[in-house]
Amino acid sequence: MLRAVVVFVALTIPIDNGVEGEPEIECGPSSVTINFNTRNPFEGHVYVKGLYEQHGCRNDDGGHQIAGIELPFDTCNVVRTRSLNPRGVFVSTTVVISFHPLFITKVDRAYRVQCF
Repeated sequence: MLRAVVVFVALTIPIDNGVEGEPEIECGPSSVTINFNTRNPFEGHVYVKGLYEQHGCRNDDGGHQIAGIELPFDTCNVVRTRSLNPRGVFVSTTVVISFHPLFITKVDRAYRVQCF
């Protein structure tokens, strides 16, 4: 019974926010930076999928209309894949932007990010 009440309460919490436009991705020589423009000041989390609890794989900075995270290529399950055609290295990960500090909401998004 308690579980049903918690789910019901979570579904009724209004979140007047969301991602505006597409994420801005900057591929550097040793890291990737992902920034999101939000409709209102951000009060949630940006993290690598599956690594919410791992230090350095989550950013909780809030209060601004830009939320983001910088991920070095050698941390947070950032995957490097060599390619012969085109010749080079792909770097990829999945980043989640969550708009409530405790609950999953309908405006949360996950993005597969890839640099070459």
